[in-house]
Amino acid sequence: MTKSFNNSLPQFLQTLLDDINYIIGPIYLVGGAVRNGLQKKPPTNDLNVLVARSLAECKQLMMDNGYAPTISTSRHNVLTLPLKGCEKPKTVEISTFRHRPDQKPTVEEDLLQRDITVNAMAYLWPNGPVIDPFKGQEDLNQRRIKLVNGAKTLKDDPLRALRFFRFALQLSFRPESYDLARSSETILYGVTFDRIRVELDRILSFPLRSGPDRKLFRYMLNTTMGTNLLPQLDQLKIIIDSGNPTQTLWERTIRSVLSFSSIPNNEELSLLDLRWAALFIGISSTYGEREQLFSSAGLKTPQEESPVCCKQILDSYCFSKRRHKRISNLLHHLSLDSTPSDRVLKRLLNDDIPLEGLYRLNCAWSQAGIPIDDKESANKCEAEAHLQDILENCRNFRKARQRPRTNDLALSGGDLLNLVRKPPGPWLGELQNLLVDYIDADPGRNRPETLEKKIHEWILEQDDI
Repeated sequence: MTKSFNNSLPQFLQTLLDDINYIIGPIYLVGGAVRNGLQKKPPTNDLNVLVARSLAECKQLMMDNGYAPTISTSRHNVLTLPLKGCEKPKTVEISTFRHRPDQKPTVEEDLLQRDITVNAMAYLWPNGPVIDPFKGQEDLNQRRIKLVNGAKTLKDDPLRALRFFRFALQLSFRPESYDLARSSETILYGVTFDRIRVELDRILSFPLRSGPDRKLFRYMLNTTMGTNLLPQLDQLKIIIDSGNPTQTLWERTIRSVLSFSSIPNNEELSLLDLRWAALFIGISSTYGEREQLFSSAGLKTPQEESPVCCKQILDSYCFSKRRHKRISNLLHHLSLDSTPSDRVLKRLLNDDIPLEGLYRLNCAWSQAGIPIDDKESANKCEAEAHLQDILENCRNFRKARQRPRTNDLALSGGDLLNLVRKPPGPWLGELQNLLVDYIDADPGRNRPETLEKKIHEWILEQDDI
């Protein structure tokens, strides 16, 4: 068992753990590292280690031996050791034992604070044993997701209800029925939106190809907890899809999300953001229908159901500015010709729109409005073939579109020297590259007066001019 478990880890990691154990040991591997090791799977991005010493002492000992761990301000109870190289893990995270106020800090106490049984196992490095007080190995063998301490686990941190679903989907395991019911009814009261978004991002990144996974995903969004996550989405359950009266807009939206299972690596838009955008189509593009429905019932349209509700969600869930802009731009450009011209493709590229993702999204939403019927299969195949033609056209257009060169600038190198009034040097090439990026984003900027304004902005940022 010991040799088999250790050999599931890369050799460089075994050597590193031996060294860490010598410096601050004894150490325990815990969480995903143990779960994956028992399954003979590669380690996750973050390798979690438990120690009995204080983190301050661990940090000093590690530094004395040539390592450079850090304790971040946001995670003061974790000592992080970044690793270089392409292999996983990317970091080793060192923590002390968590425990109840009236209990001594032990590895068993720490495992009690964890969420699911298959994550509540520890391995004493390097020779074991596996410490498994909650029968995590049995659940691992049975491919079952179970809470460590039932309702108490969820009470300590309601986000664990969402994590319960996340691990069931991540591992394609069967959720234990009692804990599934508890998690489904949990309200994520007091949980910050950024923590919720991290878990939702992980869920939306999974392929979700199998029937059970897709069924569980639908079930999750249909529970009390799911309604709590995105109440704007839940309101679509009472609106009939105008394109298909046999389904609601909620069903069409979920079908659209699940129509994606993987995206080629050479495309700009990730599977994650494509699915988020699909969710937002249902939430945002039917505002007129929702307003009419509420009005006919004598009700006032809720304030959050305004055309800017998607922006409010993106803001509240703490999306990065880059993701915020990309998803918003996708929704803004959804009205497309069925066969885009080169002029349209050029305009979209200049607006920094991921072409392939935009047309995938448009096709998925259209197809999700078609009834699930064998008679429609021919139309679906035809639509898929048409999409592939568009995607190929997008790729060819992107390849053919050449980046501007410094010779294409409306201002010559001599013009730049006159404007900056500085002897030639490396700065000249850097400025030219900056201007090339500037006009590449929008060719309409390649005018002397526009470039001069950009150069003056650049000058103001320089300390030596």
